Amino acid sequence: MLERWAAWSRGTRWLVGGIAAVVVAVAVSWWLLVPATDWLTRHDVGSAKVSNLQSARDAARGRLLTFGAGLFAAGALLFTARNFALSREGQVTDRYTKAIEQLGSDKLDVRIGGIYALERIARDSARDHPTVMEVLAAFIREHSHEQAPAPEHDTDQARPRTTRPDLQAALTVVGRRDVKRDIRRADLARADLSGASLTYTDLSGVDLTGADLSGASLIGADLALANLNGADLSGARLDVADLHGANLDVAVLTGADLTGADLSGASLLDADLTGADLTNADLTGARLTSAYFAGPNLTRTRWPENKPVPEGWKLDTSSGLLNPSDTGSGPAEAN
Repeated sequence: MLERWAAWSRGTRWLVGGIAAVVVAVAVSWWLLVPATDWLTRHDVGSAKVSNLQSARDAARGRLLTFGAGLFAAGALLFTARNFALSREGQVTDRYTKAIEQLGSDKLDVRIGGIYALERIARDSARDHPTVMEVLAAFIREHSHEQAPAPEHDTDQARPRTTRPDLQAALTVVGRRDVKRDIRRADLARADLSGASLTYTDLSGVDLTGADLSGASLIGADLALANLNGADLSGARLDVADLHGANLDVAVLTGADLTGADLSGASLLDADLTGADLTNADLTGARLTSAYFAGPNLTRTRWPENKPVPEGWKLDTSSGLLNPSDTGSGPAEAN
């Protein structure tokens, strides 16, 4: 139904455009051959450029026809460009409609095809990029709690189920989007992304409030200014990830691998960092009020100025880096 409506709409636009072009062409031709010719003839004769009235009329008509031909060519070019733009817009609409239909298919390969078709549309059309990302984010939020079924004949009930392939594809597309085309942050709040592979993806500014990222691979991911308030990152791999300015208030980071992560300026109020590996991480300017440290690895972690050092660690004031002290490390809350 939608395809027939789109085809009828395009056909109507073509017909109306054609009729308008014919009317304009007839009006311009009449004006050039009658009023404009008489005016130019009187001008030439009056200024003694031509003594014979008929010769003046022929000369004027010739110049005006030349001018009219140029004007017509320019109009034809503009009309062609406009029709090309309308045709391209119609093609994008058709592709978008088909991709959305694929996204709702009950077949996995068709859904994945629809996801990558939407990505192609977002790349080809800057105007449609935000809409495509909103659709994919909604798809992820809606279906992320439906885990992939366990393989056939798999009797190991304790084995964690992996992220669905179509959800992984959607996450991959969102993670490599053109951020410059974003007009609002992608909304993945409270999505279940546990175990997902998000290595070196761009999730900067994404809303991940309350999201489950336990066991996810976020190695080298860009999470700058992302909202991870209350997110579960227990057991996640965040080595060399960029978390600059991210909101990690009340986030659970137990056992997370944050080796070399950039947490400068991040907010970690009431965050749980029990057993987290923060080796070579940068916490410069981070807000650590009531953040809980128990058994973390803080070797050569760049510690924020004027913040209490966790028990079992000492600060090298010349470098701003932490190193183990002679006493054992125990639970501590940063104030």
